[in-house]
Amino acid sequence: MKTRRFILAIMASTLLFASCTTTQLVPIEVLKPGKVTLPANMRNLAFIARNFKYDVDTLDNYYSFNYKLKKAPEKQNERLDSLAVQSALDNLQKKLLATGRYDTIVTYPYNAIRPHRGKHVLLLSSDFVSKICRESHVDGLVALEMLSYFYSKVTPGVRDDSGESSVKINALWALYLPGKEKPVDHFRYTDNLVWNRYDQYGNLDMKKVNPDRKAAVELAAQIAGEQYAHHMGPLWTTANRTIVTPSGDEWKKATQMAQKNQWEEAAAIWNRLASVQVAKNRGIAELNLAVAAEMMNQIDLAVSWASKAVKLMDGKRYGPVAGQYLAVLLDRQKQISRLNQQMK
Repeated sequence: MKTRRFILAIMASTLLFASCTTTQLVPIEVLKPGKVTLPANMRNLAFIARNFKYDVDTLDNYYSFNYKLKKAPEKQNERLDSLAVQSALDNLQKKLLATGRYDTIVTYPYNAIRPHRGKHVLLLSSDFVSKICRESHVDGLVALEMLSYFYSKVTPGVRDDSGESSVKINALWALYLPGKEKPVDHFRYTDNLVWNRYDQYGNLDMKKVNPDRKAAVELAAQIAGEQYAHHMGPLWTTANRTIVTPSGDEWKKATQMAQKNQWEEAAAIWNRLASVQVAKNRGIAELNLAVAAEMMNQIDLAVSWASKAVKLMDGKRYGPVAGQYLAVLLDRQKQISRLNQQMK
């Protein structure tokens, strides 16, 4: 009986210890390289819209209203097309300049190339690309080869009380460089964007208003520009990192400092804890030190701390957390190398 009570006491203390160890997520802004690799000295671009439509795209002047096809007035369609093109180019410009990768972007007016149709998008000639780049003093030309959209609207009460607005959008982008016969990059974006009056919990919000045709197409075009910006990059994204906090005032104090972005102060405590703790908690301290190092843009140091944590925590509760984080850091090392090539 005494032996059984002793075993139960050990189990209870183990569960208590486990319950006292918590994890917290802290956000970090990460700059990721784009998929388009240009020489670092190419920092200036020009934008132009091809104003091309496929012959089979016969619905660009139409929209759907309560499941019935309607034709919009010709002038309204012309204004909408120029608005959509300009929205896509403007948002692409905004997103790319925000990265710091590009210095100057020259955008040609909507009517620089007349609207035209065909079975295929013909490539811009090398002479045309070189002429644009020379006169604009830029290093490359981004062409919005094609942009098409179709708007649908269902008013509240026809199908349900929400109603719905949607846009099917297609965009084709290309990046031309002077002296090259073909584009160095192609990117196609296709999506069906939907707006309704339900909130994130599935409840009907009567105050929400679904966008009309003009607003919906403009929003869809902006997203088309943003998607190509993500492709070209580099782009900032938000990720989360995990801090592990065992019981104890020092651990809690370090975590509180980290949550306030006081990473040097937090790291000083974790350094001290790593030097005096038993192997289990030493690994946790080293894992947290890796996070602190990354937050302070010391990626190599972060990898070093994470590698130590992985060895100490192998087979332990937070061992998988350390292993996954080390993989993330090693991938970031590669990304930073690519970023340096793109932006130096």
